[in-house]
Amino acid sequence: MAGAVAVKFYGLLRRSAGTAALEIEGDGLTVMALLRRAEEKTGKGFLEELLDRKQGLLTGTIILLNGENIRSRQGLETLIKTGDHVDLFSPAGGG
Repeated sequence: MAGAVAVKFYGLLRRSAGTAALEIEGDGLTVMALLRRAEEKTGKGFLEELLDRKQGLLTGTIILLNGENIRSRQGLETLIKTGDHVDLFSPAGGG
């Protein structure tokens, strides 16, 4: 996986993305840029499940970078390097 960032989809987001995992080439991307590339690569519009209209994280969205929530870092502006692992969880629904 050298030269790539591993991206994994969990929960209902996996169905929306149409895949459980993929790899994105790139070093020095922000999380937001990585998400856009992942959406392009899958050909599925899944970002609306993670982001609000202002491109901020929806309440309940969890994005982990190497196991650490990006909310405790620089959020969507957090930089990613090759070899990193990103886990994506959309907000849980219930009723």
